[in-house]
Amino acid sequence: MSNSRHNNATRAQIYGHVLFAQGAFKNVYEGRYTEGERAGQRCVAKQFKEGWAYEDAYFQAEMNIIHKTQSIIDDWHNTGIINKKVLLNRPDIWESPEGRRSLVEPMIDNFEKWNSNSGWVNTTGGVWSESMQALCHFSYHNSYGELLLCDLQGGCYRDSFVLTDPVILSQTPGTYGLTDMGPEAIKNFFKHHRCGRFCVWNWRTPGVVDAPTIIVQEGTTMARLPTRASRGALTQLGTAPIPVRQGPMVAAPWLTAANHGSRGPYYGLPTRASRNPLSRQPGWYH
Repeated sequence: MSNSRHNNATRAQIYGHVLFAQGAFKNVYEGRYTEGERAGQRCVAKQFKEGWAYEDAYFQAEMNIIHKTQSIIDDWHNTGIINKKVLLNRPDIWESPEGRRSLVEPMIDNFEKWNSNSGWVNTTGGVWSESMQALCHFSYHNSYGELLLCDLQGGCYRDSFVLTDPVILSQTPGTYGLTDMGPEAIKNFFKHHRCGRFCVWNWRTPGVVDAPTIIVQEGTTMARLPTRASRGALTQLGTAPIPVRQGPMVAAPWLTAANHGSRGPYYGLPTRASRNPLSRQPGWYH
């Protein structure tokens, strides 16, 4: 897939004693590939927080979101609306010797967030942000109003975007996991969306948008969890078994905050003028 970015590695050392970043229901740890084409390059391991860490349904939902997002990005490229590549970081499910599973993917530099799944929009990003908002609007139009790609975040380079951890909203809440809040969230997106230079005038919208019922926030919002008694069986998801790459991660107990720090994803952002284009970094993506 030319519009994606893969691990291209078979083993990594994960610095599991220092939290690099965290989201609504995942912790992120930094690491470095030790075997494979990316050996020596940085990576991240995303682990579900306690209580969700060992439930297959959450890993299954993540992979379903990635698969659908990839098809949206591929369709977006076929339109030729922008001359800048949009790449999707595609994680693999890796397992540590202790049996802890993680979503492992290449590290992203120059981290930014362009919108959320509750309607928040980054209004300070200029043309970069406008193109990401247009991608979201396109996903709604291209799916005939069935879904919306949002919660876009990742790295912005001079000639490429790299996205990670997207959210898909559908007409049936929960179809794409805990962050799929359904049609109300789709309406909330369009309540705050303003078409820019990359949106097409006749793209679909939900029509008249009622007053928002969802609190708008920059962070990712989760739908209310059902009680365990009301949860459907995993087999009802109707998806293929999860591929798990066995034994590629190694913990690094010697790494401490003193020699590593606890940098978050917004650490040390350079100006756009100083960002290196991905296409000029050999081996950075394939």
